[in-house]
Amino acid sequence: MPQNGYWVECVPVLGENLDQTSADGAGLYLAAIASIPEARVIAKTPENAIQQLRDKLASVRHEYCQSGKDLPAHDNPVRPPRNTRLTKGWISVYVKMADCCRNI
Repeated sequence: MPQNGYWVECVPVLGENLDQTSADGAGLYLAAIASIPEARVIAKTPENAIQQLRDKLASVRHEYCQSGKDLPAHDNPVRPPRNTRLTKGWISVYVKMADCCRNI
C-alpha cells in the first residue's frame, strides 16, 4: 500500500492549550500533523480545522519544495497515531498528499 499522506490529529482546544488569541478557547479545535510542526491550525469545527490544515499543508509542501527540503516521511495509512485517544472529542483523519516534485 503506498504511503502518500499524513495523519491529522484533531482535538478540542482547552484554554491552557490555546496559543492563538481567542476569547476563551471554548468550542475550538486544533488540527495538527505531528511530524510537521508548522502544519497546525485552530478552527471552530473539526471539519473546518481539517480543511484549513489541508490548505496549510499544500502551502507548507510548496515552501519545502522551494527551499529544497524534503518533507518528513509519510505516515502509515493503516495505523493512526495513538497518543491522544484518551482525549474526549479526539478524531484522527488520514490526509492523502501527492509527493513533492522538484523543478530541475
